[in-house]
Amino acid sequence: MSAAENHERVDRLLDAIEFVKADQREEARRLLRQLIQEDGNFEDAWLWMSVAVDTLDQSSLCLDNVLRVNPNNMEAAGALYRLRESHIVVEKRRARLKAVRDLSLMVMWMIIMAVLFGVLGTYLVT
Repeated sequence: MSAAENHERVDRLLDAIEFVKADQREEARRLLRQLIQEDGNFEDAWLWMSVAVDTLDQSSLCLDNVLRVNPNNMEAAGALYRLRESHIVVEKRRARLKAVRDLSLMVMWMIIMAVLFGVLGTYLVT
């Protein structure tokens, strides 16, 4: 890539950043998509796309791409962790609640069986 091409690419990235900061995300996404289509390994374009997209899933996908290009990008790794942290907490809570539910069901069925055997024992004795 020539110096002029690189300069033009950086200018478009800076324009996209300005659009993000001005909350003109659609325009930012358009520029960032172009940059990413031209170079799928453009780390900074992926990073800024993670801010410009509308959903957390899209942001997560963009941050995954940043880390694919540069596994040592601590900014992307930290952001991805923060995005997924709430999901991890929810999954832990869900697993704990499922265990309580399963234990409660087991105890309920044991009580039902004890009552049934008690009733059956009463009828057999008389």
